[in-house]
Formats: sequence, structure tokens, C-alpha cells
Amino acid sequence: MNKRIGFAALLGSTLFAGHVAAELPTKPPGPVVMVHFDYDEKDLPRLHALERRLDRVARQAGAGELGETELHRDGNDGYLYLYGPSADRLYAVARPILKSSGWLTGTEVTLHRASGTETFLMGRDGVR
Repeated sequence: MNKRIGFAALLGSTLFAGHVAAELPTKPPGPVVMVHFDYDEKDLPRLHALERRLDRVARQAGAGELGETELHRDGNDGYLYLYGPSADRLYAVARPILKSSGWLTGTEVTLHRASGTETFLMGRDGVR
């Protein structure tokens, strides 16, 4: 009798866990917006402020969130990774903030969509 109760409890919890997992939204397998940029180590405080601003605005807009930031050891370039359901929507929210950060140079943006990947240079002169 105890074996049946134990088995029933195990089966019930397994089915429940599978049901809950099926209802949770899935996070994209990778970033949908990737921003490659040049920077100087003296710009680290501004970079951290930019990270906080991007994350706050993306979350408030319901467009996604800032994931990790990758800074290369040589101290001159890095990547911002943003996650969300739509690369276009997330970039629309992030674009004005990135463009207003004039200290970022050599900014290259990659949008990952279901239809494919698009990479372009982002400049202050109105390009993308």
C-alpha cells in the first residue's frame, strides 16, 4: 500500500512539474540584439550607467532585458547582449539610448530574427 501511495505521489508531482514547465514562457536561446562597441577603460562608469538605463527602459517597455556585458581583456571593445521576444521591438527601444551615448564608437548592431540575422553599423550621422 505504501509503495502505491509513494508511486502515485511521484507520478503526480512529475505530471504537475511537466504541466508547469509547459506553461512557463521560454527564454530565447541567445540574445536577439547584440551590440559590439569600442570603448576606453576610463568610460567604465558611463558603460555601467548605460547598462542600467538600457535594462530599465527595455523592461519598462516590456520589450526584454539586458543580459550580460562582455568586455575584452585588452580593454578596448565589448558586447552588450539584449534578450526579448522581438529583435526589432527591443532595438527600437534601445536605439535612442545607444545613439545618445556619443562616447561609444565603432558600434555594430546584430539583430537575430527567426528569418535570419542582420548586422549593420550604427552611427550618429543617422545611419540605422
